[in-house]
Amino acid sequence: MKIDVRVVPQGRSELKQELPLEEFKDALPPFSEKISACAQIDKMGETIVVSAHFKGAFEMQCSRCLEDYSVDVSGDVRVILKEEYGKFGPSPDDESGTDFFYDVNHEVVDISSAVYDEIMIALPLKPLCSDDCKGIELSKSGISFESGDSVSSDDKEEPIDPRWEALKKFKK
Repeated sequence: MKIDVRVVPQGRSELKQELPLEEFKDALPPFSEKISACAQIDKMGETIVVSAHFKGAFEMQCSRCLEDYSVDVSGDVRVILKEEYGKFGPSPDDESGTDFFYDVNHEVVDISSAVYDEIMIALPLKPLCSDDCKGIELSKSGISFESGDSVSSDDKEEPIDPRWEALKKFKK
């Protein structure tokens, strides 16, 4: 989300944008719906407080059945921008209470990195297409992950590679 501080009026204003997040495309799953944001901006002198709500959707793969599905993501981010001569971009420390700096030479502030951080927190670590997803059915291996039962129709043992013959001793 890019904020042009030259056009932000004193007091409260609103800004709606679609977030391209181009510099983070390699780190994010593919988009199934663009990320959009609506921000409330409060400017008080040299300080600007941005409270934004974002939403969108990503194509992810279920960690159980490996099917692709769409994951809706939304969240809130709050950042503080402050004008300080000679400083521009993200704040190098958290102690100042300022998230981003701007000056007269750099009046467009890109807070996409803060939105990216919140998106990464909102994405599921173990994506599931549904809570009751039973997983992959592997009938070739003789095990069905959906039922947990053997799906082998015959009781014959398959021939074992002679190189593994020595491991039969450990079975007893």
